[in-house]
Amino acid sequence: MTVPNEAFNEIAINARVAGTYIEVDGSRVNGLVSNHVALLIGQSLASGTANDAELLLVPGSGASAGEMFGKGSNLALMVEAYRQNNTTMTLYAIALPDLVAGVKASVAMTITGTATESRALAVYVAGVRLFVPVVVDDTPSDVAASVVAAIAELPNLPVTATAEAGVVTFTAKNAGEVGNDIRMQIALRGIMSGEKVPAGISIAVPNSGFLQNGSGNPDIAGALAAIGSQEVNYVGFPWTDGGTLDAISEWLESRQKAGVEIDVKGFTARRGTISELQTFGASRNDRFVSTIGTYDAPGPAWMRAARYLGQMSGKLFNHPARPLGGVELVGEMAPPEKSRMDYIDKNTLMFAGITVTDEGRDGKVRLNMPITMYQTNEFGDLSEAYLLVNTVAQFGRVRDELESVLNGIRMLRPILVDDGTAVDEGIAYVTPRSVRASMIAHYEYMVRLGLVEDVDGFAGRLEVSKSPTNSYRLNAIYRPDLSNPLYLLAAKIEFELDFRDF
Repeated sequence: MTVPNEAFNEIAINARVAGTYIEVDGSRVNGLVSNHVALLIGQSLASGTANDAELLLVPGSGASAGEMFGKGSNLALMVEAYRQNNTTMTLYAIALPDLVAGVKASVAMTITGTATESRALAVYVAGVRLFVPVVVDDTPSDVAASVVAAIAELPNLPVTATAEAGVVTFTAKNAGEVGNDIRMQIALRGIMSGEKVPAGISIAVPNSGFLQNGSGNPDIAGALAAIGSQEVNYVGFPWTDGGTLDAISEWLESRQKAGVEIDVKGFTARRGTISELQTFGASRNDRFVSTIGTYDAPGPAWMRAARYLGQMSGKLFNHPARPLGGVELVGEMAPPEKSRMDYIDKNTLMFAGITVTDEGRDGKVRLNMPITMYQTNEFGDLSEAYLLVNTVAQFGRVRDELESVLNGIRMLRPILVDDGTAVDEGIAYVTPRSVRASMIAHYEYMVRLGLVEDVDGFAGRLEVSKSPTNSYRLNAIYRPDLSNPLYLLAAKIEFELDFRDF
């Protein structure tokens, strides 16, 4: 076989100087080698070292998050919650300062009576338990002072505390709505777990223990701009106001467009009653945002969001088509049994774009079926096209795979000719038929990975042809049949008292 001079990329066809020339070409080595990264956006404190609205790598286990973003800050605690659920993925963070006009949430705990027994009082702050010593004859002022001292010893808590005349005021460290998700609870696990209020005293906390009246969220636009050209695949954030969701949904859509083509999804959480969550969810239709619901849980919704992000980023990267039902949100405390959602409530919320969880008797919180907030198509008809987070992750992976194959072809710098054109073998060229064959062969590979199915059906629907208006353009209509995660199993039992063959 004669190798034409034109087959070389670096060795000129007009070289006359005698010698041995060897060039190296890796263009025939193709295939997708990917690495996904996650991003958390949240609020910092002035005590942190991080610059505002700057994309930062969070090193290692995230133990330095308190120093970077301020101990007890919203963002530092989200990093902690994320790393509880994902210890391997590269994590970036962007810190936003509190809004100047922001208001900090607070709640006042009132103590009355005089202690007639000595007991360690279990106080829960955002799901974290601390013990406050109470001894016989302690007055409300004594107990309040002990609570304040116990809070001060734990700088990673998201609140500060002050006391006056038996009233302890808890104030969120961060201003804004994130403070409204912080909860104070007393003897949460109950007497069966050895937790009770010492005899002789009473403790009252309004608003079910939630801090309240926090207002003023940072503008997420600065954080989105700070991402710049860095490719991120999973983004977690604590705010669910309309302005924030509109901005991040628009940004996520822009990253998916042709010419950018980045596989990225957003994750957040929202606290509310069934009615509140249903109303909220019904007002949204975001293809690339997944919101997990919470109601009576001890921990903040934004820490649940970070745990959700941790699990989703790890599991979807490993395999986007595998179901995520039963995956535990590590570190998340379940709400009491009396306030857990039943089947009807969960089904209602899942038709409003809210991801729901299952709570076991062991007190653990597990995912049910993660969904996006997408509910209707552009005509307002109910649509399941982008319902499952799995589906969004799958077509992102399939797109990346296809892009890798097509880039591999382009790396050869081939000539485009019609099917059946006779070209010397040493010259790089493609035809619509050869590109189509490459796509089908790669599709078979993805079938073996469990990403897609039905090679014959795909081959029958795949269209590849030269553009009728552009002589150096090849067009392809690519119609993959995605594999499907198994979330529902239905069985019917038809019983008889005796089997009789008549």
